[in-house]
Amino acid sequence: MTLLLNTLYLQHTRQWTPLAAGLATLPLAAGATVFAPWSGRLVARTGPRLPLLLAGGLVTAGGLCMAGLTSHTSVFLLLTAYALIGAGFGFANAPITNTAVNGLPPARAGVAGAITSTARQLGAAVGIALAGGLVSGIDAAGLAHASRPGWLTVAGCGAALFVIARLSHPKPVAAAAPSPVGGA
Repeated sequence: MTLLLNTLYLQHTRQWTPLAAGLATLPLAAGATVFAPWSGRLVARTGPRLPLLLAGGLVTAGGLCMAGLTSHTSVFLLLTAYALIGAGFGFANAPITNTAVNGLPPARAGVAGAITSTARQLGAAVGIALAGGLVSGIDAAGLAHASRPGWLTVAGCGAALFVIARLSHPKPVAAAAPSPVGGA
């Protein structure tokens, strides 16, 4: 949903070239690239809850930045929103996969990974269909306004992720093993 709405908005409403629109969306990729490894380390250290809270908060903030989109929204706000959403995506993948895989016995880990991947693909397809439905038949002048429900949906998905993570039980932190005294 995010990439489709951005592409249509930047190219049709703002009259940006495909290259300029692509460059403007680099913060989405950069955020995901930078924060995905950090998310993996956080999941290993603290469990999935904290990265999911960060993902939900960042995606919500980015979606809300875009909810008031107009044909003259500042480039700074656009880039900030893209960076927030990208960072949220980066924080989301590792804990979602970890939760799915750890929720089943080891013999079923492949099934859990496949279901998670399929759910992502289905979500992307539904998001693109919804975004396309929101803006189909809309002229360039009305595109920003017509995309607002899409941005509110992005923010709502982030908020739902945040709430689910907040309501989940945190992973207990393993106590350090006592050090042997006196040696063997």
